Amino acid sequence: MSFSSLEFLGFFAVVLVGYAMVPANWRWVWLLLASVFFYAYAGPVFLLQILAASAVGYLIAFAIEQAPSAAAKQGRLTLGVLLLLANLCMFKYAPFFNDLLAPLAGRGGGDEPLITLIMPLGISFYTFQVISYIVDVYRGERVERHFGLFVLYVMFFPKVVSGPIERARNLLPQLHALPGFSFPLAIAGFQLLLWGAFKKVVVADRIAPFVDRVYSAPQDFDGVATSFATWLYAFQLYFDFSGYTDMALGAAMMLGIRLMQNFDRPYFAVSVQDFWKRWHISLTSWLNDYVYTPITRSKRIKIKLYNLILIALMVTFVVSGFWHGSHWTFIVWGALHGAYIVVSLLVQKPWNRFAKQIGLTKYPRFYTGFKIARTFLLVCFAYILFRAADMSDALFMMGNIWTGWGNFGGGIASVVQGDNTDILLVFLGIAIVMAPEFFPERKVGEAAEPPLWRSWGLQYVMVLAIVLFGAFDGAGQFIYFRF
Repeated sequence: MSFSSLEFLGFFAVVLVGYAMVPANWRWVWLLLASVFFYAYAGPVFLLQILAASAVGYLIAFAIEQAPSAAAKQGRLTLGVLLLLANLCMFKYAPFFNDLLAPLAGRGGGDEPLITLIMPLGISFYTFQVISYIVDVYRGERVERHFGLFVLYVMFFPKVVSGPIERARNLLPQLHALPGFSFPLAIAGFQLLLWGAFKKVVVADRIAPFVDRVYSAPQDFDGVATSFATWLYAFQLYFDFSGYTDMALGAAMMLGIRLMQNFDRPYFAVSVQDFWKRWHISLTSWLNDYVYTPITRSKRIKIKLYNLILIALMVTFVVSGFWHGSHWTFIVWGALHGAYIVVSLLVQKPWNRFAKQIGLTKYPRFYTGFKIARTFLLVCFAYILFRAADMSDALFMMGNIWTGWGNFGGGIASVVQGDNTDILLVFLGIAIVMAPEFFPERKVGEAAEPPLWRSWGLQYVMVLAIVLFGAFDGAGQFIYFRF
């Protein structure tokens, strides 16, 4: 049930009305039933998966709390993490294992895969959420004793499919003290939900055909077309994923629950490291807390701390790539981002001296703009791996990206192919969505009380824009649903 569908609109209307009417003691039950229905709508079998993962997390946390020794705690934590990761790997990485095992079994590319499994919806997100919970219990956080609330924490419907990856310390206390219906909060949440829908349906889905045109047949296009399509894809991915996040945060806010922010103006980052502090924040913080930090604090690895940090960065980003998917393109994409950051740390001092010598530091605004543009170009280059169908296409596009620049207009025209109205709407949509990011102090969806005409007027305008300009004919699932 996509957030941008009429089914979700009807479903959420029922949930919201029911939430406002049920007694306070039954609010969590109502939200749990709604979450169960939402998840089961995608496939009843998937429901067993997420309930099993919830049960493992719940029981392992108790086992850790009651362990008689530190070694027993460590063993029970390890068991829980291995069970959850094994479940994730079995379903999500079946294609990866097929690629590795096929040659050993004497199978070719056209043969039936050795392993055929359907990946449960949102398995990467809720698996990492449960792992963070049991690790935090191991580190001293309190155990949640209410099984119903714990299951609701895992499968709360606004965030179960594509995050944010919530921590127990943030979400569980809110579920224990579910507030009553708040009209100002509901209005702010509705505005944020509409803003996310605008990003997705009006802009991201309208960009998609131009990107698909190039990436479905990369050999037919030159480097200008590839660059243009990749630049468009950067905005498609951002508006699609942040649009989902805005809708998730808005829906939760209408129910009185605050989910964590997942984006903070990522395309204004001044370095790749800064970009990852602003992009998919819940995943980045998760990887920092449960992959990067444990490696850098390990007493078993006897090397210099600086070298350990560089190794930890590479491992963390390879894990990030592997988390996104079972294809080599994702793994190399993650490794490339890790390499960006490692190289930037290694050359940071000589680069700062060089920038000072040539006078860049004398013009701070220009220098900041240069760093933002440099970061965006590096991120876009890596997006080729993220979007390409396979490594063969990705390597071809990366090698071919330098061609065709003598006929810049022809390269752009080969992507547009006469769809002038649509491309103009795309440019207008990008400008509208990015405009508020130039003024970060003015955020959509704040729970403040602006003048009534401004609040309702903005919502009417967004609804009208979605109805009139939404790309419903080509609308698809959110991109991160497949992760």
